[in-house]
Amino acid sequence: MSQNHSHIELHQDIIALKKAIAEAKHNLESLIHLHYRMNEVDKQALHDMYDKHFKHLEIDIQKKALLQSELQRRAELLMIKHQRGEKLTPELIALIHKVVDKEFAAIKARMKSILEQEAKKTKSVNVQTDHASLSKLYKELAKKLHPDSGADPELTRMYWLSVQRAYDAKDLHGLHALHTLICNNTHLNPIQDESLNYEELKNELKKIEELLSKEQHSIEVLKKQIPFCYDLGLRDESWIQQHGETLNQQILHFDREIEKANETIRLLTGNNWLLDQEILDSHDSSLKERREYNDEFIDATYFSGRH
Repeated sequence: MSQNHSHIELHQDIIALKKAIAEAKHNLESLIHLHYRMNEVDKQALHDMYDKHFKHLEIDIQKKALLQSELQRRAELLMIKHQRGEKLTPELIALIHKVVDKEFAAIKARMKSILEQEAKKTKSVNVQTDHASLSKLYKELAKKLHPDSGADPELTRMYWLSVQRAYDAKDLHGLHALHTLICNNTHLNPIQDESLNYEELKNELKKIEELLSKEQHSIEVLKKQIPFCYDLGLRDESWIQQHGETLNQQILHFDREIEKANETIRLLTGNNWLLDQEILDSHDSSLKERREYNDEFIDATYFSGRH
């Protein structure tokens, strides 16, 4: 009698475990769908919303921050020479400006290189990544989702891009989650029911719960990043107004610093550097084209640089 009672209890525990596994897989599927939607739909939509209100201000901030640094560097070198008692001859002034031009040309070239690499780079690969496991998971998922294997077209539509992205990024965790979801049936079939014992079911549940925890963490991290951290604010007119005012205050700050640096240059050299650049642009079209190219580059890399 006692033995029968133990069998009944074990059977009930197994039923409860199977139910918990099915529920955990369902939750994992929901999280994977959410993660996919955040990256593929919500992210661009939030960028567009932010862009609509603030792109022109953000670009202005970038340009003025660069100009402020450049002018302050010119003023700094001129002041060093002045404090050392050196006479600021036209030749020395021209040499200082030439040095700063070269410095900032190199800085802009490095910025361009970094931003281009940012646009192309994939997530760095940990040297400890198990490449054999990664390849094995990918092949099994590809086989499951490939149309020639008789895959459900809806299943392929929902998950193929996520599988490709996880593989390209060497995201072993992401592939594991997708593999658990797609290659293992959400509901254990009768054969599997009989073949898996209590301990195996416990291990299966533990594995899915670990994937759930990692997926939840990934989503929480994503929510704190730009543009997701702006989600609520972009739906609030008062926040939009306040954020716009904050950005405008930054622009005014840069304007003041630019004017201070330009005034220092004027006092030391007798020339208004900003006005001189406008005059030079009017006489040398190549200078203006180079400046416009830099402006276009900042426009093109706006989201890469700040978002």
